Amino acid sequence: MLSLGKFTSSDEKLLQYVSDFLELWSREEATFIVKSSGSTGQAKLIEITKNQMVISAQKTNHFFQFDKETKALLCLSLDTIAGKMMLVRALVGDYFLQVESPSSNPLKSITEPIDFLAIVPLQLETILKESPEKLDLVKTIIVGGAPVSDKLKQLLKAVKKTVFQTYGMTETVSHIALRKIGFEESLSYEALEGVTFTAQEGNLEIHYPELLSQPLLTTDNVRLMDSTHFEWIGRTDFIINSGGVKLNPETIEQKLADLINVPFFISSISDDLLGNKLTLVLESKTPISLRKSDFEAILTKYEIPKLFAFIPTFELTASGKINRKATESKILIDDWKPLF
Repeated sequence: MLSLGKFTSSDEKLLQYVSDFLELWSREEATFIVKSSGSTGQAKLIEITKNQMVISAQKTNHFFQFDKETKALLCLSLDTIAGKMMLVRALVGDYFLQVESPSSNPLKSITEPIDFLAIVPLQLETILKESPEKLDLVKTIIVGGAPVSDKLKQLLKAVKKTVFQTYGMTETVSHIALRKIGFEESLSYEALEGVTFTAQEGNLEIHYPELLSQPLLTTDNVRLMDSTHFEWIGRTDFIINSGGVKLNPETIEQKLADLINVPFFISSISDDLLGNKLTLVLESKTPISLRKSDFEAILTKYEIPKLFAFIPTFELTASGKINRKATESKILIDDWKPLF
């Protein structure tokens, strides 16, 4: 294991990246250019300052009460805001950080206890499938970058593990709210210190004066509980209007999570009669069996997709989200087939 102060790694190139980051960080007026996820549209380049990153890191460290003896594992891409913020949290908190290349099961080779781990849902799912006992080695886990399915939450409950699901975006310099999922689940997200919420026509508006010069209106549809708690419903920019009926793909996806055992998502294509026709996109190299009665048991008649298509491999963003637009661009007109 190679080391650089409190930073360690088994990969010399990763440690060199850390060294370069520390050199830039040493400059008082340092700024960093990071990409938004690009999961709903064109990825944007966003400039964030050293001071903004410090404030964000302090919020997380304070929330979890991390100290100089904390030991964390970084297993996310260092090109993302999530990866960079793990470095900054360790720097600000002056604690130990093991830096490793992203992998589907970052705990596979871990044998010693860890205080803090940040992962994406795909990594959590793999850990639960391959080595769920390794979760006992980790005190605090945050998961973000993509929605967490109901199936994954049930798996966490089965192994009696609680993790924190994050809410945030590149514009807010990592997460600004957290909620427990798994064994001790809570419905609402809780704001980090200094963050408050309002809503405009159901869309969440973030007030974060320490980081944002003005309130940030999101495209997230929420149920506002109070100024520091909200229940997330779905993305309003994903809403599909089919024959005058507004449908939320993410709501439908949650209902189907236990029925479909391959990665999938709900989308739509243009239709002369309906305006938009609901579709189901599945990641599979071979056909899978789907029964109409199973869909009718859990979905309304409007929520049942009209067409489906198979894709051998989904396109993903750097943070592990399904890149819906890039994936759909691979589907030809003739690939769409009637679902039932």
